[in-house]
Amino acid sequence: MRDLTRHGVATARRDLPKGLAFEIADLVLIRSWAEFQGVHMEIRLDHGTLAEEYEEVIALHASPRAIWRMLLWRNADAVFVQPLVGRRKRYASVSAALESLLPKSRVAVTDIAATGWPPH
Repeated sequence: MRDLTRHGVATARRDLPKGLAFEIADLVLIRSWAEFQGVHMEIRLDHGTLAEEYEEVIALHASPRAIWRMLLWRNADAVFVQPLVGRRKRYASVSAALESLLPKSRVAVTDIAATGWPPH
């Protein structure tokens, strides 16, 4: 990723960033969610590549020194989640994006009755 905080990088392109900054309420929600899940949240400002620029990206780490697991960013229409490995997904809101990151509970099947025992 390229450092967009250097003088002249963002202004030379004259393009608007692809991603926008999160609302304060969304940042508080993400921080609370990260603390509850035991992950580290890092806010990256002026994050980007040669082709794309983002005002703000949220990186979620297993620990402060670990490589990022997920990146979250938003535009005017949606919130995006990009896992380290996997496809980027689009959500209507921050809460929907965070809900998708929760571990799925397994269904325990308890109503199975054996019709007989296998022969020895």
